Amino acid sequence: MSAGLALQAALLARLGGEPALAALVGGRIFDRVPPGAAFPHVALGPAAIYDCSTGTERGWEHLFTINVWQRALGRRSTYEIMAAIEAALAPARLDLGRYRLVTLDLQQLQARAEDGRDGYGGTMRYRAVTEDGA
Repeated sequence: MSAGLALQAALLARLGGEPALAALVGGRIFDRVPPGAAFPHVALGPAAIYDCSTGTERGWEHLFTINVWQRALGRRSTYEIMAAIEAALAPARLDLGRYRLVTLDLQQLQARAEDGRDGYGGTMRYRAVTEDGA
């Protein structure tokens, strides 16, 4: 398994195991949103991985987003869901198997009304660095 897949699996496991987040989104946390999924829900968004190896260690920089989708009339529930995600990931309690998580930092939050839709979307942009622990 690559470092990117290990991070993705760890994120889904950590977010899926967070009771406060599950209560807010009804346990609807996806890698890819299935057709007809109920609202609100959380989904992993775009991700990019860059090699940041040194002369002695293999390493990767991961830039990824977590998206929040809901049908409430205001931003409040979007911010509440994002706060629960941030709390779940802040301690960086992620098991990456053979890889080691060096850093996991939230870089940006955005909540926006979706034009032509009856709700709000939220985007959380994260940066992580992993190393090969083998």
